[in-house]
Amino acid sequence: MDTVTLIRVVAGVLVVVLIVPYIFYLVTLSRALSKCSIHSRTLEPGTIWLLLVPVVSLVWHFFVVLGLAKSLGNEFRARNDSGTEPEPGKSIGIAMCVCAACGIIPIVNLLALPAHVVLWIIYWSKIADFSRRLDHVPVIGVAPLYAQQGLPPGMPSSPQWTGGAPVVTSRPVPVFVWVLVGLAAFIPVVLILMLIAIPTIGVMKRHANETSAINSIRAITQAEIQYDSAYPTDGYACSLSSLGGEPGSGAPTPTSAELIQADLASGYKSGYIFNITNCTKATVNSAERITGFTITAVPQVPRKTGDRGFCSDQSGAIEFDPNAGTDCTQTLGQ
Repeated sequence: MDTVTLIRVVAGVLVVVLIVPYIFYLVTLSRALSKCSIHSRTLEPGTIWLLLVPVVSLVWHFFVVLGLAKSLGNEFRARNDSGTEPEPGKSIGIAMCVCAACGIIPIVNLLALPAHVVLWIIYWSKIADFSRRLDHVPVIGVAPLYAQQGLPPGMPSSPQWTGGAPVVTSRPVPVFVWVLVGLAAFIPVVLILMLIAIPTIGVMKRHANETSAINSIRAITQAEIQYDSAYPTDGYACSLSSLGGEPGSGAPTPTSAELIQADLASGYKSGYIFNITNCTKATVNSAERITGFTITAVPQVPRKTGDRGFCSDQSGAIEFDPNAGTDCTQTLGQ
């Protein structure tokens, strides 16, 4: 599995891990709002699902927190429950939203995002607690709003109903419609972000591969210097396999000097192909000695695993070919 695929898999897992709890959170908010009478609500339960819309949710979350706080406060007062705060969950909810908004600010987000997560969990717990509390507080004078399915609109649905005229209201927009609206806005935005992110990931991957290739060339150059020092009669190595070898398999030799890692000795590493070519020889004391070499590194798949080819020699200077080949004419850093 290559790095890009791994990044996509990890990103997909993170999306699932994050979206599933968030869906349950929205369900909790929607249910709490549904338990408030139509006269108490300042927000429709279905509109909670607009929080699925990326970016927009940063602003809409403020309206949801305020609307839900007012609705719960109205409902508790209608049921003569004076044991709750006037606007339940408002303060912690606003703090949560502020931290989320600050999360888009560099540096500040290092503190804001962890604080947002903590406040989000606390707010979720509070709303769930208020929702359960509504289940145990009797409705006074009007029918409960969360009537059982199958009963005519406005008819009582709970033995806790204590009388009074049925509440006849206009039919609200079904929750699934709001869910579809939220998803209709959420999916295109996610797709657009993916279309923007995937090429960016590709660029980042190619850049990482190029950086790795440059570091690998430097490692090979350093190994060549050590090889020349260890085997002066041979000079430099003219193959990567001579610089490689399994450490601990035995004493280093001119054909297995154990100076570079096995993956680099194989000639393939991080999307690049490495080779030692153009070895020059000179006769010293009646023996041939390699006095020069060229190291090349080219992408395995040009424009996919790397954009540039790299070259170096015994001087240690690294040049590159912008066309991903070995015609290196530009000095690295220009």
